[in-house]
Amino acid sequence: MLFIATGGKTLYFGEIGNSSKTLAGFFESHGARPCGEDENPAEWMFEVTGAAPGSESTQDWPAIWKNSEEHKAVKAELARMKEISRQQLAFDDPNELRPYAAPFATQFWVVLVRVFQQYWRTPSYLYSKVALCLFSVGSKTSKSITKSLLTLVQALFIGFSFWKMPNSLQGLQNQMYAIFMLFTIFGNFCTQILPHFVTQRALYEARERPSKTYSWKVFILSNILVEIPWNSLMALFIFISWYYPIGLRQNAVEADQVAERGALMFLFILAFLIFAGTFADMCVVGVETAEAAGNIANLLFPLTLIFCGYVKSTSNLHFYL
Repeated sequence: MLFIATGGKTLYFGEIGNSSKTLAGFFESHGARPCGEDENPAEWMFEVTGAAPGSESTQDWPAIWKNSEEHKAVKAELARMKEISRQQLAFDDPNELRPYAAPFATQFWVVLVRVFQQYWRTPSYLYSKVALCLFSVGSKTSKSITKSLLTLVQALFIGFSFWKMPNSLQGLQNQMYAIFMLFTIFGNFCTQILPHFVTQRALYEARERPSKTYSWKVFILSNILVEIPWNSLMALFIFISWYYPIGLRQNAVEADQVAERGALMFLFILAFLIFAGTFADMCVVGVETAEAAGNIANLLFPLTLIFCGYVKSTSNLHFYL
Protein backbone atom coordinates (compact mmCIF):
# COMPACT_ATOMS: atom_id res chain seq x y z
CA MET A 1 0.00 0.00 0.00
CA LEU A 2 1.15 3.52 -0.80
CA PHE A 3 -0.15 6.02 1.78
CA ILE A 4 0.27 9.66 0.70
CA ALA A 5 -0.45 12.71 2.84
CA THR A 6 -1.75 16.07 1.68
CA GLY A 7 0.83 17.65 -0.60
CA GLY A 8 1.97 14.36 -2.11
CA LYS A 9 4.36 13.33 0.69
CA THR A 10 4.70 9.62 1.38
CA LEU A 11 3.68 8.33 4.83
CA TYR A 12 4.08 4.62 4.18
CA PHE A 13 4.86 2.26 1.34
CA GLY A 14 5.01 -1.48 1.84
CA GLU A 15 3.16 -4.59 2.83
CA ILE A 16 -0.13 -4.39 4.72
CA GLY A 17 0.28 -7.77 6.39
CA ASN A 18 -2.22 -10.22 7.84
CA SER A 19 -5.00 -8.24 9.54
CA SER A 20 -2.95 -5.09 8.80
CA LYS A 21 -0.36 -6.12 11.42
CA THR A 22 2.63 -5.00 9.30
CA LEU A 23 1.08 -1.62 8.58
CA ALA A 24 -0.02 -1.03 12.15
CA GLY A 25 3.33 -2.19 13.47
CA PHE A 26 5.14 0.55 11.53
CA PHE A 27 3.06 3.36 13.00
CA GLU A 28 3.01 1.85 16.50
CA SER A 29 6.79 1.48 16.49
CA HIS A 30 7.11 5.21 15.81
CA GLY A 31 4.86 6.50 18.56
CA ALA A 32 1.27 5.91 17.41
CA ARG A 33 -1.21 4.46 19.90
CA PRO A 34 -1.91 0.72 19.47
CA CYS A 35 -4.64 -0.32 17.11
CA GLY A 36 -7.50 -1.99 19.06
CA GLU A 37 -8.75 -5.45 18.18
CA ASP A 38 -12.20 -4.10 17.30
CA GLU A 39 -10.96 -1.03 15.38
CA ASN A 40 -10.95 -0.62 11.61
CA PRO A 41 -7.23 -0.42 10.65
CA ALA A 42 -7.95 2.05 7.86
CA GLU A 43 -9.84 4.43 10.16
CA TRP A 44 -7.18 4.00 12.84
CA MET A 45 -4.46 4.84 10.32
CA PHE A 46 -6.21 8.05 9.26
CA GLU A 47 -6.76 9.03 12.87
CA VAL A 48 -3.20 8.56 14.13
CA THR A 49 -1.74 10.43 11.16
CA GLY A 50 -4.19 13.33 11.46
CA ALA A 51 -5.79 12.66 8.08
CA ALA A 52 -9.26 11.93 9.47
CA PRO A 53 -11.71 14.86 9.98
CA GLY A 54 -11.31 16.30 13.47
CA SER A 55 -8.11 14.38 14.23
CA GLU A 56 -4.69 15.87 14.88
CA SER A 57 -1.16 14.53 14.96
CA THR A 58 1.87 16.20 16.47
CA GLN A 59 4.32 13.93 14.67
CA ASP A 60 5.89 14.61 11.30
CA TRP A 61 5.00 11.31 9.65
CA PRO A 62 6.55 12.13 6.24
CA ALA A 63 9.89 12.81 7.98
CA ILE A 64 9.51 9.67 10.09
CA TRP A 65 8.95 7.56 6.98
CA LYS A 66 11.86 9.18 5.16
CA ASN A 67 14.25 8.33 8.01
CA SER A 68 12.86 4.87 8.73
CA GLU A 69 14.47 1.53 8.05
CA GLU A 70 11.44 0.54 5.98
CA HIS A 71 12.10 3.45 3.62
CA LYS A 72 15.75 2.45 3.27
CA ALA A 73 14.70 -1.12 2.51
CA VAL A 74 12.32 0.07 -0.20
CA LYS A 75 15.02 2.24 -1.80
CA ALA A 76 17.47 -0.65 -1.74
CA GLU A 77 14.94 -2.98 -3.36
CA LEU A 78 14.15 -0.44 -6.08
CA ALA A 79 17.85 0.00 -6.79
CA ARG A 80 18.27 -3.78 -7.05
CA MET A 81 15.30 -4.09 -9.41
CA LYS A 82 16.60 -1.21 -11.53
CA GLU A 83 20.01 -2.82 -11.84
CA ILE A 84 18.52 -6.16 -12.84
CA SER A 85 16.29 -4.43 -15.38
CA ARG A 86 19.24 -2.49 -16.79
CA GLN A 87 21.27 -5.66 -17.26
CA GLN A 88 18.39 -7.43 -19.00
CA LEU A 89 17.67 -4.49 -21.28
CA ALA A 90 21.34 -4.03 -22.11
CA PHE A 91 21.50 -7.67 -23.10
CA ASP A 92 18.33 -7.59 -25.22
CA ASP A 93 18.30 -4.07 -26.69
CA PRO A 94 20.92 -1.44 -25.77
CA ASN A 95 18.72 1.35 -27.18
CA GLU A 96 16.24 0.82 -24.35
CA LEU A 97 18.73 2.40 -21.96
CA ARG A 98 18.46 5.81 -23.64
CA PRO A 99 17.11 8.48 -21.28
CA TYR A 100 14.76 9.79 -23.98
CA ALA A 101 12.41 7.83 -26.19
CA ALA A 102 13.22 9.80 -29.34
CA PRO A 103 16.72 10.30 -30.79
CA PHE A 104 18.40 13.70 -30.57
CA ALA A 105 17.65 14.66 -34.20
CA THR A 106 13.92 13.97 -33.77
CA GLN A 107 13.81 15.90 -30.50
CA PHE A 108 15.59 18.86 -32.06
CA TRP A 109 13.37 19.05 -35.14
CA VAL A 110 10.09 18.78 -33.22
CA VAL A 111 11.11 21.32 -30.57
CA LEU A 112 12.54 23.74 -33.14
CA VAL A 113 9.26 23.74 -35.08
CA ARG A 114 7.33 24.24 -31.86
CA VAL A 115 9.48 27.21 -30.78
CA PHE A 116 9.01 28.81 -34.22
CA GLN A 117 5.26 28.40 -33.74
CA GLN A 118 5.47 29.96 -30.29
CA TYR A 119 7.26 33.00 -31.71
CA TRP A 120 4.75 33.32 -34.54
CA ARG A 121 1.88 33.12 -32.06
CA THR A 122 3.45 35.83 -29.90
CA PRO A 123 3.22 38.83 -32.24
CA SER A 124 3.69 41.30 -29.37
CA TYR A 125 7.28 40.12 -28.97
CA LEU A 126 8.00 40.32 -32.71
CA TYR A 127 6.32 43.72 -33.14
CA SER A 128 8.32 45.04 -30.21
CA LYS A 129 11.56 43.78 -31.78
CA VAL A 130 10.69 45.45 -35.10
CA ALA A 131 9.76 48.72 -33.39
CA LEU A 132 13.01 48.73 -31.44
CA CYS A 133 15.24 48.07 -34.45
CA LEU A 134 13.40 50.16 -37.02
CA PHE A 135 11.83 53.07 -35.17
CA SER A 136 13.65 53.58 -31.89
CA VAL A 137 17.33 53.03 -32.56
CA GLY A 138 19.12 54.78 -29.72
CA SER A 139 16.08 54.88 -27.44
CA LYS A 140 16.30 53.82 -23.79
CA THR A 141 12.82 52.29 -23.68
CA SER A 142 11.07 49.68 -25.81
CA LYS A 143 10.58 46.81 -23.39
CA SER A 144 7.14 46.10 -24.87
CA ILE A 145 4.97 47.30 -27.74
CA THR A 146 3.70 50.24 -25.72
CA LYS A 147 7.15 51.49 -24.86
CA SER A 148 8.36 50.93 -28.40
CA LEU A 149 5.50 52.84 -29.98
CA LEU A 150 6.14 55.77 -27.66
CA THR A 151 9.40 56.28 -29.52
CA LEU A 152 7.87 56.55 -32.99
CA VAL A 153 8.58 60.28 -32.89
CA GLN A 154 12.23 59.28 -33.12
CA ALA A 155 11.67 57.23 -36.27
CA LEU A 156 14.91 56.47 -38.00
CA PHE A 157 16.53 58.41 -35.18
CA ILE A 158 20.15 57.95 -36.04
CA GLY A 159 19.69 57.97 -39.80
CA PHE A 160 17.95 61.34 -39.87
CA SER A 161 20.07 62.81 -37.08
CA PHE A 162 23.17 62.26 -39.22
CA TRP A 163 21.52 62.71 -42.60
CA LYS A 164 24.01 62.33 -45.47
CA MET A 165 27.16 63.28 -43.65
CA PRO A 166 29.75 64.74 -46.07
CA ASN A 167 32.98 62.94 -46.82
CA SER A 168 35.04 65.14 -44.51
CA LEU A 169 36.75 64.87 -41.15
CA GLN A 170 33.66 66.17 -39.33
CA GLY A 171 31.41 63.91 -41.38
CA LEU A 172 33.58 60.89 -40.58
CA GLN A 173 33.43 61.71 -36.86
CA ASN A 174 29.64 61.95 -37.02
CA GLN A 175 29.43 58.64 -38.86
CA MET A 176 31.62 56.98 -36.24
CA TYR A 177 29.34 58.38 -33.56
CA ALA A 178 26.35 56.99 -35.44
CA ILE A 179 28.00 53.57 -35.35
CA PHE A 180 28.48 53.90 -31.62
CA MET A 181 24.86 54.93 -31.12
CA LEU A 182 23.78 51.82 -33.00
CA PHE A 183 25.34 49.78 -30.22
CA THR A 184 23.02 51.40 -27.68
CA ILE A 185 20.15 49.13 -28.74
CA PHE A 186 22.06 46.20 -27.22
CA GLY A 187 20.59 46.56 -23.73
CA ASN A 188 17.01 46.90 -24.93
CA PHE A 189 17.50 44.09 -27.43
CA CYS A 190 18.59 41.75 -24.63
CA THR A 191 15.82 42.96 -22.34
CA GLN A 192 13.24 41.85 -24.88
CA ILE A 193 14.70 38.33 -25.10
CA LEU A 194 15.18 37.62 -21.38
CA PRO A 195 11.52 37.45 -20.19
CA HIS A 196 10.57 35.36 -23.22
CA PHE A 197 13.33 32.87 -22.46
CA VAL A 198 12.46 32.70 -18.74
CA THR A 199 8.82 31.88 -19.54
CA GLN A 200 9.77 29.05 -21.87
CA ARG A 201 12.33 27.70 -19.41
CA ALA A 202 9.74 27.64 -16.61
CA LEU A 203 7.44 25.52 -18.79
CA TYR A 204 10.30 23.20 -19.69
CA GLU A 205 11.39 22.67 -16.08
CA ALA A 206 7.83 22.11 -14.87
CA ARG A 207 6.65 19.84 -17.67
CA GLU A 208 9.12 18.53 -20.24
CA ARG A 209 12.21 17.96 -18.07
CA PRO A 210 10.51 15.78 -15.37
CA SER A 211 8.76 13.71 -18.03
CA LYS A 212 11.98 13.26 -20.04
CA THR A 213 10.31 14.56 -23.20
CA TYR A 214 13.46 16.14 -24.61
CA SER A 215 16.87 17.20 -23.40
CA TRP A 216 18.19 20.51 -22.12
CA LYS A 217 20.57 20.74 -25.09
CA VAL A 218 17.61 20.63 -27.48
CA PHE A 219 15.86 23.38 -25.53
CA ILE A 220 18.90 25.70 -25.60
CA LEU A 221 19.75 25.09 -29.27
CA SER A 222 16.15 25.64 -30.36
CA ASN A 223 15.86 28.96 -28.54
CA ILE A 224 19.18 30.15 -29.98
CA LEU A 225 18.47 29.14 -33.56
CA VAL A 226 14.91 30.47 -33.66
CA GLU A 227 16.24 33.97 -32.93
CA ILE A 228 18.62 33.95 -35.90
CA PRO A 229 16.02 34.32 -38.72
CA TRP A 230 14.21 37.12 -36.88
CA ASN A 231 17.47 38.85 -36.03
CA SER A 232 18.48 38.58 -39.68
CA LEU A 233 15.27 40.38 -40.63
CA MET A 234 15.97 43.02 -37.97
CA ALA A 235 19.48 43.43 -39.40
CA LEU A 236 17.95 44.18 -42.81
CA PHE A 237 15.63 46.80 -41.28
CA ILE A 238 18.52 48.46 -39.46
CA PHE A 239 20.74 48.38 -42.54
CA ILE A 240 18.16 50.11 -44.73
CA SER A 241 17.11 52.71 -42.16
CA TRP A 242 20.63 53.46 -40.91
CA TYR A 243 23.30 52.73 -43.55
CA TYR A 244 21.87 54.84 -46.37
CA PRO A 245 20.68 57.95 -44.46
CA ILE A 246 23.99 58.62 -42.69
CA GLY A 247 25.86 58.65 -45.98
CA LEU A 248 27.99 55.52 -45.75
CA ARG A 249 26.81 54.45 -49.20
CA GLN A 250 27.95 57.77 -50.64
CA ASN A 251 31.40 57.12 -49.22
CA ALA A 252 31.38 53.73 -50.93
CA VAL A 253 30.33 55.31 -54.23
CA GLU A 254 33.27 57.69 -54.14
CA ALA A 255 35.59 54.76 -53.42
CA ASP A 256 33.91 52.61 -56.10
CA GLN A 257 33.17 49.86 -53.52
CA VAL A 258 29.39 50.03 -53.18
CA ALA A 259 28.67 46.30 -53.16
CA GLU A 260 31.65 45.31 -51.02
CA ARG A 261 31.14 47.92 -48.32
CA GLY A 262 27.37 47.52 -48.24
CA ALA A 263 27.56 43.74 -47.88
CA LEU A 264 30.28 44.00 -45.23
CA MET A 265 28.31 46.51 -43.16
CA PHE A 266 25.19 44.34 -43.35
CA LEU A 267 27.22 41.36 -42.12
CA PHE A 268 28.58 43.47 -39.27
CA ILE A 269 25.06 44.42 -38.20
CA LEU A 270 23.88 40.82 -38.53
CA ALA A 271 26.80 39.56 -36.45
CA PHE A 272 26.06 42.21 -33.81
CA LEU A 273 22.41 41.17 -33.46
CA ILE A 274 23.26 37.46 -33.37
CA PHE A 275 25.87 38.23 -30.73
CA ALA A 276 23.27 40.17 -28.72
CA GLY A 277 20.81 37.26 -28.89
CA THR A 278 23.30 34.61 -27.82
CA PHE A 279 24.74 36.97 -25.20
CA ALA A 280 21.28 37.36 -23.65
CA ASP A 281 20.81 33.57 -23.58
CA MET A 282 24.21 33.18 -21.91
CA CYS A 283 23.28 35.66 -19.19
CA VAL A 284 19.86 34.18 -18.41
CA VAL A 285 20.48 30.46 -18.81
CA GLY A 286 21.81 30.06 -15.26
CA VAL A 287 19.83 32.86 -13.61
CA GLU A 288 16.37 32.50 -12.14
CA THR A 289 14.83 35.87 -13.07
CA ALA A 290 14.98 38.11 -16.12
CA GLU A 291 15.77 41.12 -13.93
CA ALA A 292 18.92 39.53 -12.51
CA ALA A 293 19.99 38.42 -15.98
CA GLY A 294 19.43 41.96 -17.27
CA ASN A 295 21.70 43.35 -14.56
CA ILE A 296 24.41 40.87 -15.54
CA ALA A 297 24.05 41.78 -19.23
CA ASN A 298 24.23 45.50 -18.46
CA LEU A 299 27.43 44.89 -16.52
CA LEU A 300 29.16 42.65 -19.04
CA PHE A 301 28.35 44.55 -22.24
CA PRO A 302 30.24 47.74 -21.26
CA LEU A 303 33.19 45.50 -20.41
CA THR A 304 33.13 44.14 -23.96
CA LEU A 305 33.42 47.74 -25.20
CA ILE A 306 36.19 48.66 -22.77
CA PHE A 307 38.34 45.57 -23.29
CA CYS A 308 37.80 45.01 -27.01
CA GLY A 309 41.40 45.90 -27.83
CA TYR A 310 43.36 48.90 -29.01
CA VAL A 311 45.36 50.16 -31.97
CA LYS A 312 48.75 51.73 -31.50
CA SER A 313 49.31 54.74 -33.70
CA THR A 314 52.62 55.89 -35.20
CA SER A 315 52.82 58.60 -32.56
CA ASN A 316 52.61 55.99 -29.78
CA LEU A 317 49.16 57.19 -28.73
CA HIS A 318 46.59 54.53 -27.90
CA PHE A 319 43.17 54.92 -29.42
CA TYR A 320 40.72 52.58 -27.73
CA LEU A 321 38.09 51.24 -30.08
